[in-house]
Amino acid sequence: KVLLFSAHNERVIKMGTDQNTEEPETGNQPEDETVQTTEESPSEDEKAEVSAFVAGLEERYAQKATFRQQNLNVTHPSEEYFFKYDSSVKKNTALVKKLKQFTAQQLTAIMSDVRTLNLTKYISEVSAALVEAKLKMSDIPAIITLCNYLHQTYAEFSSTMFENWQKLLLIKPGEKVQNASKMRVDLRFYAELVSVGIFSNKIGLPLLGACLVGLIAQDKEEHINLSIVLSFCKHCGDEYAGLLSARMSKLAAKYEIEIPVSTLLPPDKQCSLRNLLKDYYHSLAEHLRVEHGQLQQAEKSKWKMLHMKGEITSEKREQLLQLQSSYTKLFASTETLADLLGEPMPVLLAAPEANVPPEGTVVDEKGEGLEFGPLDPWRDDETKSFYVDLPDLRQFLPNFCGKREEEEVDLGVEVEPPITEEVLDQDPELDEELTESEIKAFVEQQQQAESVEVVEGGAEIPDATARVDDANGAPNGGANNRKQFEQFAQSLHNCVNRDLIDNAAIEFLLNFNTKSKRKRLVKVLFGVQRTRLDLLPMYARFVAIINLVATDLGAELCQMLKVDFKYHIKKKDQINIETKIKVVRYIGELVKFNIYKKLDALYCLRCLLQSFQHHYIEMTCAFLEVCGVYLYNCRESRMRTNAFLEQMMRLKTNTTMNGRYAQLVENCYYLVKRPEGLRMARKVRPLMHTYIRHLIYRELNKTNADKLIKLLRRLNWDDPDTFEYTVKCLSKAYNVRYHLIRDLADLVSGLASYQEKAVIRVVDTVFEDIRAGLEIHDNKLAQRRVAMVKYLGELYNYQLVEATNILNTLYSIISYGVQTMPDAPPSAVDPPGSLFRLKLVCVLLDTCGMYFTSGLNRKLLDYFIVFFQHYYWLKRSHACFQVVGERDLFPILDDQMYRECLRNLRPKLKLHTSYERAAAAVETLRQKLYPESAENDGDPLMSGGAEWEEWKQKQQQQQEQLDSIKETSELLTDQISETDDYSSDVGDMSETYDLGGNAPYDDYEDANNAGAGTTDQDQDDQEYDRSTPLGAEQERLPEDLDFEREYERMAADCYQQRVRDSNKIHAKQIPIPVSFRNETKKTYDQLQMPNQQKTDMVPFALMIRSKGKQQQYKTFEAPEDSQLAQYIREQERRQQEEKDSVKRLTLNISERLEEEDYQELLAQSSRGPDTMRPRPVKPVKFKHPRGVPDVDAIFH
Repeated sequence: KVLLFSAHNERVIKMGTDQNTEEPETGNQPEDETVQTTEESPSEDEKAEVSAFVAGLEERYAQKATFRQQNLNVTHPSEEYFFKYDSSVKKNTALVKKLKQFTAQQLTAIMSDVRTLNLTKYISEVSAALVEAKLKMSDIPAIITLCNYLHQTYAEFSSTMFENWQKLLLIKPGEKVQNASKMRVDLRFYAELVSVGIFSNKIGLPLLGACLVGLIAQDKEEHINLSIVLSFCKHCGDEYAGLLSARMSKLAAKYEIEIPVSTLLPPDKQCSLRNLLKDYYHSLAEHLRVEHGQLQQAEKSKWKMLHMKGEITSEKREQLLQLQSSYTKLFASTETLADLLGEPMPVLLAAPEANVPPEGTVVDEKGEGLEFGPLDPWRDDETKSFYVDLPDLRQFLPNFCGKREEEEVDLGVEVEPPITEEVLDQDPELDEELTESEIKAFVEQQQQAESVEVVEGGAEIPDATARVDDANGAPNGGANNRKQFEQFAQSLHNCVNRDLIDNAAIEFLLNFNTKSKRKRLVKVLFGVQRTRLDLLPMYARFVAIINLVATDLGAELCQMLKVDFKYHIKKKDQINIETKIKVVRYIGELVKFNIYKKLDALYCLRCLLQSFQHHYIEMTCAFLEVCGVYLYNCRESRMRTNAFLEQMMRLKTNTTMNGRYAQLVENCYYLVKRPEGLRMARKVRPLMHTYIRHLIYRELNKTNADKLIKLLRRLNWDDPDTFEYTVKCLSKAYNVRYHLIRDLADLVSGLASYQEKAVIRVVDTVFEDIRAGLEIHDNKLAQRRVAMVKYLGELYNYQLVEATNILNTLYSIISYGVQTMPDAPPSAVDPPGSLFRLKLVCVLLDTCGMYFTSGLNRKLLDYFIVFFQHYYWLKRSHACFQVVGERDLFPILDDQMYRECLRNLRPKLKLHTSYERAAAAVETLRQKLYPESAENDGDPLMSGGAEWEEWKQKQQQQQEQLDSIKETSELLTDQISETDDYSSDVGDMSETYDLGGNAPYDDYEDANNAGAGTTDQDQDDQEYDRSTPLGAEQERLPEDLDFEREYERMAADCYQQRVRDSNKIHAKQIPIPVSFRNETKKTYDQLQMPNQQKTDMVPFALMIRSKGKQQQYKTFEAPEDSQLAQYIREQERRQQEEKDSVKRLTLNISERLEEEDYQELLAQSSRGPDTMRPRPVKPVKFKHPRGVPDVDAIFH
């Protein structure tokens, strides 16, 4: 009954608080009715809804009254009643654990356990578990049923449970609710316990009231507990505060239906709780108005920022979203509470229409409270400290009372009116020619800057903070003081850090702070050298410190810079660019110290943009580089700086500009206006591709190559997509870090035994990438080409690439697209000034050159070193690297890299010192290798034209002659598997014939070093070469060529047959089969026969070939003096002698060991029993010294 009552209670309350109308339940409608012919009118629906709501309330209140009567007048059973139930600790403890995790679905099982257990001794644990349980709103009816049974059964249940509720619901002042969701359920749980009479009103209501007062009283500003209060009003407000939905009240009044009232509390107590809730609602309404105003202000700020900056920062966008979300939740909660209390919603003022300025105008931000978000003109703390934190002069100047106000300073020249915003909006008049006064003022400034000496006898007017005259009244001036000031002025050039310049400023204020000295100092500061741009921020800080005491110094310096800037702007010449840049950078540094006014600085920027070309572009970029960030992030200059930046970018776009100038403008623009929210569009890859990239590019390191090999082997290599993408990732060595390229090669070598086809594809891709890099000369591919060449060398180190492939690549690097003719146009793929191919060769040689150690490979690498030196001197001797005076234009890093590379490969090699010697060495090597071409005038590799074509034809003929040799060598290479050195040499020989015209060593194995430098081993090779000359073959007739082909084919067939025969096992002695051995055994009768006469024949068994699988044998006898018998006897004799020798050695060793053991036993027995067993040393008992210590015993 309690379950049905509580469920109906929830449904009725939900119907009362829901805004949407629901159809009333009717139990007498037929189930098979699917089409409704007539619709009920809205009035009938509303009336039915109100009738159902009223009926539900009446039933609910009646049932609660019945349960409350039963619980308040309950009669508990006696103690004997519980004797028949189980009171074991195990089952009761298990029940308590279940109650801590109570859900509505467990009610039936728990009730069956409760009815069979004796909980008299455990009722306190049960009540604590029910209070601590984390319930849901749907669990409340079920747990009320359980509590109702426990209250009617056990007398102590209500008291123990109330004690637990006191610990939970009493809220101390200033204490916040830790778990609001649990408090919502607990508050309703406790209110339901009071309403059904488990707790009487006298006991239960004070605690409920104290809890509600604690939740509401301390939460009238932030309204953190709003969800708790709103939940209580929804589920229990009708009984405790007489709350009813405004909609149901209106409908009941409309149809004159009386709504029942709960009898739990009298109306006066309900009224007091209702007033408390209304006060809470009024504070909530005020909170809603504040939130609404903040949201409107944020929307307004967003609109203005969008119109001024053209974008909204990410932080501002997130703040706005948080405000909108918070306001939406607060508005919904306020609307629900107002409906329950019958109060009107607060009036929210609509946002005023935004004052949209006309397009092209600048909005003033001073009076509107406009928010730019966080503006940081410095971007780092160190820079801010340099420009803001000036030394405290009160420690050094006793009369210093803070910064002086700016006074009008007589500068001695005609001062223009100050720059205002109206003047800044007008176009500056720069087309006028320089007036005589401007030219005269500029010349005077330059002369004064060159010479800072002042006419002697000039009066010095001291300031209040200047030094006081001495006691005799003598002035501080004089020759000595003037000399000290000159030394001080010269020392300013050495003030290159913050501490030095601060000390210099304080020294000036203490010793030289007079008007005449300040005038001379202005000229010193203005006349800084145009190349000492590092002194400009230091001088500006110096002026800022002096400006705290004397403002005339900064004003006069600003005026001089302004005159100088205007002179250079109106002069419009293309000279003195360093002086112009010094002026604008000086102005920028003074702007950041607030010495030079921001409007004046913006006017300078406006003047530069007015004639944006040539030197003005560099001046603009230098100015923005120094103070652009500061002006853009100051509120009073941000909008105008932004407008000037956009104007600069438009001028850059609409003007034909040099590439260097365009790059300067872009760098300056993005330095000042950092792009926000730029996100690169990430490529969406399949999951398997992402996994492969993760393994190869991220997980690869020096220690986990074996692990990655196992993981890559698990891939589905039969899938074409997986196969291709894995090969692609393994081929891109430039996607891994440079020091991990060796580990990538290790990974590929580990896969070679399992995925040979994939490894071949990887090697081919590497070669193609290197070849493509040679065909495309692009500096963007520089790092990629270096990585791929490094990768190729590491593949060779792991024996995945042959030596000939490395040499082919080396020759391709120094020969492909290289222009050697002096009068030919420069090559597009290898310009004369490009030394990148030198780096590629050095990287490849440094990676794998040290492993060319075998005779053939070493000789071939020596040949390449000759040509590499020729290529180096071909580059170095070009006109673009000619020596100018004592200055060598050839990059020293490339020269050191080249020399270090060859020094590591051949430490004793003597490098060529000129192009002529390198060319002579190449010619000598060519004559050694190609004597048939000695009659040609020039080197076919270095010449070209007809000679080159003729040389290529001869090479093709020789290649055709060597086809048969190549086939034979390939067969030899495939079948011979002896040592690694031998196989690698044969492979290199077989591959050598494929070089064609790319290398000059196609048909030879040995030759002289030909100028490449000699070592001891090379001299031995040369002596061997002289004894076996390798001249070129003479022209052969077609018959000779046919004969050689047939001979080579026959030799190959013989070799293959020999290899097949060599694979057979040649056993020295075949054991006799068991079947044949049984046939040759003698029987017992044969053994009993008398011995026959000894014959001179030796029996043998001969195995013969048969057609079937069985083996056939034949016996025969051979004479003892035959060669076969004597050989067998000799073999048996040798074997027997060897066995006897081994046996004899073994016995001798055993006897010697036994003798040694015996001698050791005798020696031990001679020492006696006392010496055999060492006696344990008895420790000396410690005795504490008494009396005076013995000094002699301690120190002697």
